[in-house]
Amino acid sequence: MTTIGVIDPGLNTGACLGYFDDTTPYTLTHRWQILGGEAGFNKWLEAGHFKDVDVLVCEEFVLANNKFVADTIPLVLEGVLKSAQRWTDLIPAAPIVWYSNRKKSALTGYPPEADTKARKKRVRYNFLKKHGLHKAGTVNDDSNDCIAYSLIYLKLAEHRPTLDKFWPRP
Repeated sequence: MTTIGVIDPGLNTGACLGYFDDTTPYTLTHRWQILGGEAGFNKWLEAGHFKDVDVLVCEEFVLANNKFVADTIPLVLEGVLKSAQRWTDLIPAAPIVWYSNRKKSALTGYPPEADTKARKKRVRYNFLKKHGLHKAGTVNDDSNDCIAYSLIYLKLAEHRPTLDKFWPRP
């Protein structure tokens, strides 16, 4: 059994934990929406939720080209993760798989009409809903995205049981 943990850091951080193996597709076991920025994330991390994960995936901060001041808390949390990885046993020493938010399109691809961030999110979340993995409410957006990243990781790794369950061949 391989355990996968995913973190989407931010002022509100999403996290999820699941497992898979040679015959078992991705199975979600826990999801969290961690509030409180760095303090909330540190408290959650210190509880040891991810100390035994085999694969750790994290959304990497990418500065958006927009007209407002960016929330850079994800950068702080990236530092917390790297420090925890080096100096504690709260997360595994294995390399963290970093995905930019642009990787989200690997879940389903986007039809031409999904031309805004909100419409792209709706496509991803409809996919999660179809498979019973979506939790409603904007407060759960980051944990929903973590589940999407779990599936993306296994899709890109060509994990056959996950592919057969979530993207069955015709």
